[in-house]
Amino acid sequence: MRLSPSSCQPKAKSGLFNGIWLNWEALSQAERVYATGIVLIPLWWIWGWSYLLLLLACGVLVYEYRQKGRIELKPPHPLIIFLFAHSAYGIIVKILYGSAHPHVTFNTRDFTGTLNDFIAPAILIWYIISKRIRVRPQVVAWAFSVLVITMLLFWVVIFFGWREAEFNPPRSIFATLTGKGAEFVFGAGGINYLRPYRTGDISIAGFARYFFFFPTPEALSVVLIFINLLALDIKNRLWKFLLLVPGIFLLLLSGTRSAWVALTLVMGVRFLLTTGKVWGKRFIFALIAIISFVTLCLPPVTNIILDTYNNSAKATAEYRGDSTDVRSEIYKRTIKEIQNSSDIQFVFGFVEEGESVLPGYEPAKVGSHSLYLGSLLYRRGIFGTAIFAGYWLSLIHYIYQTRVGRPHAPLLFFLALSLTFFVMSLEAVLMPMILVAVGTGEHKPKLNWRKTLTFNEVV
Repeated sequence: MRLSPSSCQPKAKSGLFNGIWLNWEALSQAERVYATGIVLIPLWWIWGWSYLLLLLACGVLVYEYRQKGRIELKPPHPLIIFLFAHSAYGIIVKILYGSAHPHVTFNTRDFTGTLNDFIAPAILIWYIISKRIRVRPQVVAWAFSVLVITMLLFWVVIFFGWREAEFNPPRSIFATLTGKGAEFVFGAGGINYLRPYRTGDISIAGFARYFFFFPTPEALSVVLIFINLLALDIKNRLWKFLLLVPGIFLLLLSGTRSAWVALTLVMGVRFLLTTGKVWGKRFIFALIAIISFVTLCLPPVTNIILDTYNNSAKATAEYRGDSTDVRSEIYKRTIKEIQNSSDIQFVFGFVEEGESVLPGYEPAKVGSHSLYLGSLLYRRGIFGTAIFAGYWLSLIHYIYQTRVGRPHAPLLFFLALSLTFFVMSLEAVLMPMILVAVGTGEHKPKLNWRKTLTFNEVV
């Protein structure tokens, strides 16, 4: 379907909901695509999450061309230019690096991976911006509510039925078609096997570490950060409660500490935003002053806070201690490699990840487990890092610039991701979630930014 501006406007036949179900006739074409894509995430998992964005981008462009005989797009936003530059830079550096290191080759898989992970999302974001596509937050919240219910039911089956037993997971459809091994090998790629949980790791209260329909626990946490932030924007208190509580529970089951911390911090930011909207800036500054005075000037309170912080930090460090130790070693050796790098390596990066810091565990390599330190500074260098920073800051600026008609969730989602990137790399679901965040909102008259700095709630 061609997602033209008119097709992105909701139809006025009847209400958005028919009981607990979406009224399909009241949805725009874009809303139907978004809702269907989110609800069918379990099927994308069974497929293997492979090349979905590339197929979607090709489908959108082909349909647009067949409908109009040409593809009409507005001049690209700076974030699109930066994302294309990021993709091109990765390809060029890999080719040049391979010419000097015969054991490294830029193969078809590298090219198609870049197409799917960066170029296709750039085209889709460009299309969304050009066509001014907006999907009402209620539609997105409903679709994610269905997904959360599905994950909860799956957890009930796994915990009470399977008893979280260890098993050899079956291959995804894509892995079967491409001849991947039938025997699961840890570190061989989460998208190749239908593995909803990991018994070797503990999340909370002795539970296994879950990731349900996603390649990794970190990927699940990225989705749940957005779901929980969107739940806070729901006006209907019952719906808010029924989405937020399970969402937080599922996030805890993922065992992703960085996501827990990031979500807590951005929830605090959201509290300040909503408090300022209701009580004004003076109340916020007064509240900050009171909290600062109580915590810093009253010794008994200060001691309690320091003791609590120290105990929490110790507990967090001991939680999955092996993971903490391994990550610490990865970061230390990555920093050391960057410090000892040549001028060319410092500017353009090492391109490839370094050696493993844990023999027998392939993913634990120098230059991994951090977007900022590993994927960018180590592998892309200062130049590549600057390109990605231009893209990311332009994306956040665009969301803020188009905040009228949007809930809080999209902007806070990107702020939370910016925090998790210190200890998390780019996940397979990141670009699809960016598409969701960019498209979430409603068309409303543009207001004077000097008078209106607030966002909307939904439902």
